[in-house]
Amino acid sequence: MFILENSKLLIQIDNCRGAKVIQFLDKATGKDWVWKPSDNKIQTGIDTLNLEAGFDDHWTGGFEEVFPNDAPTEVESFRLVDHGELWRRSWELIRSNEQEICFTLNCETYPMSVTKTFTLDTNSSELNIHYEIESRASKRLPFIFKLHPALSIEPGDEFQMPNAKMAPVAMEFSRLLGKNDSAIYKALPNDGYSREFTILSELDGGNCSIYNPRTNSKLTLNFPINILPHLWLFQSYGGFRNHYVSMVEPTNAGHYDLAYANENNLCGHLDPLEKINFDIKIKNEHVK
Repeated sequence: MFILENSKLLIQIDNCRGAKVIQFLDKATGKDWVWKPSDNKIQTGIDTLNLEAGFDDHWTGGFEEVFPNDAPTEVESFRLVDHGELWRRSWELIRSNEQEICFTLNCETYPMSVTKTFTLDTNSSELNIHYEIESRASKRLPFIFKLHPALSIEPGDEFQMPNAKMAPVAMEFSRLLGKNDSAIYKALPNDGYSREFTILSELDGGNCSIYNPRTNSKLTLNFPINILPHLWLFQSYGGFRNHYVSMVEPTNAGHYDLAYANENNLCGHLDPLEKINFDIKIKNEHVK
């Protein structure tokens, strides 16, 4: 386990599977923004899962990433697995100190690698995650990258999203859109039924927040829309495996199937041996 801590935040990062944030604690309010399953089976310290493991059956919450694909698919003769590799793999530690932790991972299924660096400065209320994605291929290849932060929500929490064009990710999952559109931007009580999954495109800005009235605080994500031009909003108020959780997911993906996204220019691409670098900032704010 690795810890980044200052006077405002306590952030824990699992050093094994996923190298993911498993606690994002606002010290002033005691609010932990990270969702964990109701049975609290966070399974920290668990090493790599095999490539056949399904994401939903092994989801333990936390702030992680989806890469190089989302749904299982085949692209350019590569067989890609459920939700990609980053969540299921043990990452290599590059360095760590009081303010910074850096990990890297080479994919098995695809000739690409990802390095991520967590930085929390003294007295800052913002965690910066710097990503470097590198191709090791001899030809241009598509990829999906998505931040996948499982958020601890409460009834009445408000989703503050940029102005955008909205569409369902999958109609069979939708239970609110078109029936109660006004509920899309507010967390509902757990009724064991409600759920929704929408994609926002043509964003007018690279930021989104979730506001918690109980603590009068909000968590804000800032991301580069030139690299991550879409924002997915996942909501389950008991309607998905009885989970009460939401995610706001900055991504380059306009569709969950990388093969389809590639054919329709709805994902990112890397040229041979190309690298891209970008930051996602996650900030805890107290609303005045």
